[in-house]
Amino acid sequence: MGNAYLTRMPSGFAGDVTRKAEATVESGLMGADVAFGAPVKLDGAGKLSPLSAAADAVYGFVVRPYPTQDAQATAGSIQDCMRRGYMAVRLARGTAAKGAAVHVRVAAAEGKAVGDIEATAVKDETVEVPGCIFMGAADDGGIVEIAFNI
Repeated sequence: MGNAYLTRMPSGFAGDVTRKAEATVESGLMGADVAFGAPVKLDGAGKLSPLSAAADAVYGFVVRPYPTQDAQATAGSIQDCMRRGYMAVRLARGTAAKGAAVHVRVAAAEGKAVGDIEATAVKDETVEVPGCIFMGAADDGGIVEIAFNI
């Protein structure tokens, strides 16, 4: 056997839809490379693209296809986007708590990338994702479940 979980099982992989029965997922054309589980917007051409400004509206989150070894969706590919449901995402910083608001980074800083999921607001650098909350604490790998548009 070999493996034993002493505290809790891992939460999954970034971009996994965790409760499929409640999810609304649609396909879209990627306008840029975006990590699985990251929030995206619709750009001017109707393509799924990473957030780039505080005024950007979150359209959905990029779904990780199964099976894959990749960490991101590539520009020009067709990918699924979760518009509603529950998903495992990578928490970049902060401490997630059940029911707490999800924030996404829209301004890069040293060691912090645009599109990172964060648990706390940083003025002029992050925005709160409307209708998106954490469903609990992150696991040891930084993966946490979110609810979006539920």
